[in-house]
Amino acid sequence: MPVYRTSAVEHAAAVAVAARTDVGLSREHNEDTFLISDLARGLAHGPAAAQASVEPPLALSLGVYDGSGGASSPDAASRLAARMVHAILTRAAPRSSDALERSLLEAIGEAGRAVRDNARRSSQHRNSGTTATVAALCDERLLLAQVGDSRAYLLRSGVLTQLTRDQTLLQSLLDSGKLRPEEAATFEHRGVMLQALGLREHLRIALSAVELRREDTLLLCTDGLSDLVDDRHIAAALDAHPDPAAAASALIDAALAAGGRDNVTALVTRFDGPWLAPPASDRAAELIEIARFSEGPTRRS
Repeated sequence: MPVYRTSAVEHAAAVAVAARTDVGLSREHNEDTFLISDLARGLAHGPAAAQASVEPPLALSLGVYDGSGGASSPDAASRLAARMVHAILTRAAPRSSDALERSLLEAIGEAGRAVRDNARRSSQHRNSGTTATVAALCDERLLLAQVGDSRAYLLRSGVLTQLTRDQTLLQSLLDSGKLRPEEAATFEHRGVMLQALGLREHLRIALSAVELRREDTLLLCTDGLSDLVDDRHIAAALDAHPDPAAAASALIDAALAAGGRDNVTALVTRFDGPWLAPPASDRAAELIEIARFSEGPTRRS
């Protein structure tokens, strides 16, 4: 079985980032993609880059993408989406939180159209799609755009908070009360997504934000991790490994030890330094809901 494993690490002015992706123990191809983007300089660090460094000013975009479908290249959708998001955010060079919010929505919307158009043009990419969980940093505010079931978590003062909400049939049934939490593990359609880039004409993007605090740790991951490693073990791994590279490796190893039935990707970022306020001792991360669902921009004729 061909094995695809890769990692990337970068450090920047009190922001340390590391990512690792693994094909897992059951799949032949890795359909996951991650991308670490230095928006100020137009640089991208993903599976092809082993190591990079970023200097101030800080303007970062961090994303994980989990591709699906396609006849012979199931990773094409995730890689295309990652490249599109990076290109649009870099071109826009947003310098304020409001501008970054608009650019992030535009980037995700354009990435969705690119994936859909690619599927229409080529039979080998037919029915392909991808999740997208993208975090973008402007000053101390972290914006999060979510499509699909990859996730973002924040560890603050030992407390883990899931920042994103899965856009899946399972989560919808749980929210509506039609399915009880104890039934979730055995729900036969738990893998059905309601949103994905390339899935349909009108994309619905969940956009939110969190105010960062000193020593916060952000995790972006695909469901190859979150489906196999519970929140308690994720929190313990992040807490035990302040170095993001060590934390990402520990999380990947935990997913493989739990069966590794899917591709797995973990992107870990640690924020520190006097540019951030210290966390209140009794407060976990507070999510600011900007727009529960925002439609991607329509194509201009």
